[in-house]
Amino acid sequence: MRIDISAVNKVTGAVLNINESGIINNLTDVFGVISVTEPVSFKGTLANQKELLRLVGKADCTYATQYDRCGRPIKRRHRVEVREDLLEVGPDQEELDIEQFTYQGNWLELDKILADNIALTLPMRHKCEQQCEILCPECGEPVTGSGCDCSKEQRIDPRLAALQDLINKNQADEAD
Repeated sequence: MRIDISAVNKVTGAVLNINESGIINNLTDVFGVISVTEPVSFKGTLANQKELLRLVGKADCTYATQYDRCGRPIKRRHRVEVREDLLEVGPDQEELDIEQFTYQGNWLELDKILADNIALTLPMRHKCEQQCEILCPECGEPVTGSGCDCSKEQRIDPRLAALQDLINKNQADEAD
């Protein structure tokens, strides 16, 4: 989303109302499991504060992912408060501090600002129910304490292989 900011760029105290929406390409694969493929909407203001421009508003989007335990697909809405100060850089200047958003001339690119704000605030975990069952990756059936009735042997997490060896040794000792 590209915004013409010529109305506020050079006038201290000027305010521009922004109401835009569009697809942001940087959000199609967040953390490898989350995709924002529908348009992101932003409503807010851009105010000239003498040395910088202040962007304040709300970004709203719908993202697709899957539940952590059972792997079922879900869609959720996400809203984030955006509060960013933007510094102007000239055509011959290098980029400023990587954590500071910038603009150049009379145009502001909202995509990177919104993508960063959305990606940093997305939930890390997605749980469906308190009693959500873990599904077997082989047969798709719920896994219980005794297995999943899958004909394939249950794989052991390599990090827990030593524990399985200890259990097997204890069972062998008890049998003797």
